[in-house]
Amino acid sequence: MQYYNMYLVNAFTNSAFNGNATGVIISANKMNYETMQNTAKDLNQSVSVFVNRLDIGLYSTKFFTAKREIKLCGHATIATFFALAENEYIQPKENGILKIMQHTQLGKIPVEIEYFNSKVKNVYMNLNVEALDREITDDEILKGLNINKEDLGLNGAYIAPKKISTGGHDIVIPVQSVEVLEKIKLEYDYMQKLSEKDDIISFQVFTIEELGEVTKVRQRTFSPSICVEEEAGSGTSTGATLYYINKYVSNKTEKIESTQGVEMGRTSCLSANMTSENTVRVGGRAFVFMNGVLNI
Repeated sequence: MQYYNMYLVNAFTNSAFNGNATGVIISANKMNYETMQNTAKDLNQSVSVFVNRLDIGLYSTKFFTAKREIKLCGHATIATFFALAENEYIQPKENGILKIMQHTQLGKIPVEIEYFNSKVKNVYMNLNVEALDREITDDEILKGLNINKEDLGLNGAYIAPKKISTGGHDIVIPVQSVEVLEKIKLEYDYMQKLSEKDDIISFQVFTIEELGEVTKVRQRTFSPSICVEEEAGSGTSTGATLYYINKYVSNKTEKIESTQGVEMGRTSCLSANMTSENTVRVGGRAFVFMNGVLNI
């Protein structure tokens, strides 16, 4: 029998019962693929992360939903390194930013841990972002979300959905109001087929509540390709949304604050800022609501 320290962590919140729930399993390099998948299935969180320390400031991570492995997960990255830092698997700083590197199936992902008075304040990840050509049509998107053509766009004007890559691929979809967001009814099987057609991880639907120096947005993230109907908070999709707004709505917008998960009763709060023309920094807090030991 082997023993693994583990944590259940809510990403993008500072309280229980909110945010995006994540299982974090420490020193999991001893587990084979089958054991990791079975563990993720039993933990039954949106994603479970199996993390291994390679060297000082260097970690490898593997991400699993209850049904399959995925290459990268934003909220799980934030949850993992918040839990590691808060429980001092990582040597803390008194104040400022501690930079570490995460090895994933999509390559190296820089992670930053922000400290204040020796306590973890926020965790951020840095993502390369670009726009890609999409095959999915507007009509297919409308059918899959059960919304109307006039619902697409912002401030009464039509703006086209775009395919954005942050490593994985999202379709970022602007809608006219929070009311449109709230009335979405996902056609799960249909959207799963669209995901396969255009290699899509998530359909990221957003509206702008306040456009300014820090733009405030509301979002919903649907991820049938990884067998998750809706996510309470998505870091990668928030990065894609900021890139979309900066490129197609207002190039003066370099930072957003995003609220997600409201419709699920699990509110998440995220921030993202542009660090270069094709790089975004996404992050927030997390809350460790359970710790224990796995006996396998």
